[in-house]
Amino acid sequence: MDIKSIISELNCFTELHLHLDGSVSVKSARELADIENIILPESDEELKDMLMVSEDCSDLNEYLEKFSLPVSLMQSEKSIEKAAYNLCCELKSLGMMYAEIRFAPQKHCEKGISQECAVRAALSGIEKSGFDAQLILCCMRDGSDNSKENLETVKLTEKYLGKGVCACDLAGAEALFPNSKYLYVFEEAAKLNVPYTVHSGEALGYESVIEAVENGAHRIGHGVRAAENHEASELLLKSQVPIEVCPTSNINTCVFKRISDIPLRYFMNLGVNVTVSSDNMSVSATNIKNEYLKLAAAFELSLDEIRLLIENSVKAAFTDESHKERLMEIVSAEFGRYSGEYDKKRG
Repeated sequence: MDIKSIISELNCFTELHLHLDGSVSVKSARELADIENIILPESDEELKDMLMVSEDCSDLNEYLEKFSLPVSLMQSEKSIEKAAYNLCCELKSLGMMYAEIRFAPQKHCEKGISQECAVRAALSGIEKSGFDAQLILCCMRDGSDNSKENLETVKLTEKYLGKGVCACDLAGAEALFPNSKYLYVFEEAAKLNVPYTVHSGEALGYESVIEAVENGAHRIGHGVRAAENHEASELLLKSQVPIEVCPTSNINTCVFKRISDIPLRYFMNLGVNVTVSSDNMSVSATNIKNEYLKLAAAFELSLDEIRLLIENSVKAAFTDESHKERLMEIVSAEFGRYSGEYDKKRG
């Protein structure tokens, strides 16, 4: 079997960077609209265009506009639970074994529910799906005076840590609202001993990655622009802070023009802990298998390199060692089904 066929059959993928509101399918959107009493276009193609970014997207700020509709469809406990349930069922069908799904609870309070109610609803949806997943709670950088809401998000992360929530995040328009304006989020997370990842090195350059790592980030969302600077790259290596590479998303937001431009091999050869995720399945019209297929084609990845990237994701997951060991056993069993045949074909 060739790499493409093996990737298509593997059932051991791990997602560390996946937004709930950016991964609402057309079918799920219609179900959520019924709950929220929102009228959507009758045409699935028209609805898909509302959820998916266009090919001529100019930057991250335009990309983020696609989150308005799905967020509006998740403004009650029932709809949030349904959205989480639907996504987890879809992930299971894709051959995934584990995911860390992120969302910003403060964005789902427009009709009066609290952040905590939003979190509990998402956790309920995950539990009902039976899929192995946890939540990452996003603090937001959006220009509004939301420090109170962000601090509440960090406190909720600490309250539900180990109970379905595994970390917090800082997300939003990085170029407009850099990390330096949100140091209080990092300080609160550190004070409460809450692990956190930070969207950095996507819309802004390598300096954003350095700042996030120096302020204690446990992982970096995207982080690809650290390749622009030796100091930033070496800092990732020395600190062993993993980066969450999301290939299609980086093309959509004009970080790179082609998949082959992504510094994947540079980071892998350097020894940086590189992980692969899809970011937003609906906005970017992709999924985890599609991301690996694109990378395998662009970089002629070997089976061992595919396995390394998946194992990197397991090692970087915000979960305990016994859970990671179980996930590694699944990876080993899955790749054991193909290694002999692939080695024979390659030889």
